Amino acid sequence: MRIDSHVHVWTLGAPPYAHNDDMSTQRPESPGLVESLIRYMDLNQIDRTVLIQCMYHGYDNSYLCHCLRRFPDRLHGVALLDPRQPDAAEKLERLYRQHGVQGMRLYPIRDEDASWLSSSGQNSLWQTARQLRIPFTWFGYSRQIPLLEPILQRFPEVKVIIDHLGEPRLSEGLDGDFSLLLQAARHPNLYVKATRIDGISDQPWPHQDVHPYIKAVFEAFGPQRMLGCTGFPENPQRGEAVGFRVIEEGLDFLSAEDKSWLLGKTADALYGRSSD
Repeated sequence: MRIDSHVHVWTLGAPPYAHNDDMSTQRPESPGLVESLIRYMDLNQIDRTVLIQCMYHGYDNSYLCHCLRRFPDRLHGVALLDPRQPDAAEKLERLYRQHGVQGMRLYPIRDEDASWLSSSGQNSLWQTARQLRIPFTWFGYSRQIPLLEPILQRFPEVKVIIDHLGEPRLSEGLDGDFSLLLQAARHPNLYVKATRIDGISDQPWPHQDVHPYIKAVFEAFGPQRMLGCTGFPENPQRGEAVGFRVIEEGLDFLSAEDKSWLLGKTADALYGRSSD
């Protein structure tokens, strides 16, 4: 079983799947369509993939939902909503019940002040996630993790997945802000994606400058709280699944069983279709 935990898909903005400026004013030069993703999955023997709502479409999750309707047996969906809006919990439940969305992405990386993460105003959203038994993904910097920890403690049943190793700054080393991520392993509902490896790295394949960070997360969290991704869409499109390849070939401290968790078993436990 191979499950890619982190993929974006997008259109070029033609109706009905328009772009908007909620999250980004950037615009793509080429599309990242679901049809291309399915071909890529087949090429790399990927059973299922978790779609993370793309910033080009902002808070309009309609293309994500379209993809889930077309390929319900191959795709999971994580929506993007503004958590500070009073109807965020209601929107999340509607996406879950009507479209099969299985999570929501929190996006503090854009905020100078991310103190909202654990404010009482977030309680209804987290109560909804607890009720629906769906996880959050969390796109932020390691230095922002202390702002998340109070609500992790208030809602221990809600699982939260840190994107991209907490975006470590390699110039700081393991003892910089990255250490805050490692310390947060004491929260059993916190998970980490070993993703965007080639983007974080300053070196070519096999991106050895990132390996110590992956190993440190592995030692702190264990493989059952780690996830990987292929790196779709690669630029240029090589079809190599670089992210999975690093895990499979480049990390000698992982056993075959460890790799099986990063390459799919953890994602299956979180998004679960084990009985299918």
